[in-house]
Amino acid sequence: MRALGRIVGIAVAAAVVMVALAVVTPASAQQQTTLSARAVPSSGPAGGTFQVEWTIAYPARACTTMYLSWAYGEYEQPRTDLSGAFSVPVPREAEQGTHPISLHCYNAKSGTRFTVRGVIPTTTNPPVTTTTRPPVTTTTRPPVVTRPPVTTTTPPVTTTTTTAPPTTTTTPPTTTDTPTTTATTADEPDDGGLTLDRETIQPGDPLSASGEGCEPYATVRLTSKGETVGETTADAEGAFTAAVEFTRVEPGRHMVVAECGVVLTGSVDQLVTSSTGGGSTALVVLVFFVLAGAAMIRFA
Repeated sequence: MRALGRIVGIAVAAAVVMVALAVVTPASAQQQTTLSARAVPSSGPAGGTFQVEWTIAYPARACTTMYLSWAYGEYEQPRTDLSGAFSVPVPREAEQGTHPISLHCYNAKSGTRFTVRGVIPTTTNPPVTTTTRPPVTTTTRPPVVTRPPVTTTTPPVTTTTTTAPPTTTTTPPTTTDTPTTTATTADEPDDGGLTLDRETIQPGDPLSASGEGCEPYATVRLTSKGETVGETTADAEGAFTAAVEFTRVEPGRHMVVAECGVVLTGSVDQLVTSSTGGGSTALVVLVFFVLAGAAMIRFA
């Protein structure tokens, strides 16, 4: 019985020791500081940026600042939480390949890697700013100066009508036709940047306008004399092509204006074939012969 009691006592003592070790060992293991880090993304081009995310477990009280260093700079940030992230720029002159990154906070250390692959291109944006702004100042203001000549074309109309009445009646129709054509052409501004696929059109003819220099993907609105005659969207290079449809039939030159962040202009002549022109000419000739016959009878 004594031997059995000793065996039971030894077993109980061993169990108590094992339980004590099981309690003490995890507690001591949980106090160990661990720091981990990773690059997000793990690779990218020179000229860009990437993130270094870190997490820390059981940090020491002295771990108040997180430090990061790699081949192209050193950074630091206050540690106020158990996780955080650095935003790391990649210089354009960075060498292609994998670069080590190290982090530490007091006695905790960790590391990761970032691979530089390629370079972000920088030659796409400058052409947009240099080609779009000059046309705004050069093509819109000069047309305002061309309007005064309209008043100089009207005096010849009055002089031709005063000299013609005694002899011939055919001259007034010819002189009345000319002011309409000169007035429409003088009132319109010069072309600037907008290309039309036809120089002249008749009612029903298709017409398209094209240009470039707009903001990428900008809405292009085509107008003529204040009325909308077409609309489209510029492509990634700022170019466009759109159909032009006039809502009114008016003979003469028509100015088409494209607005897309810049202003482009172009002109087209609209021709209208009149079916009554021959009849009016015949009437004038008939009146002429009647007057001539009356004059001959009178002097006879």
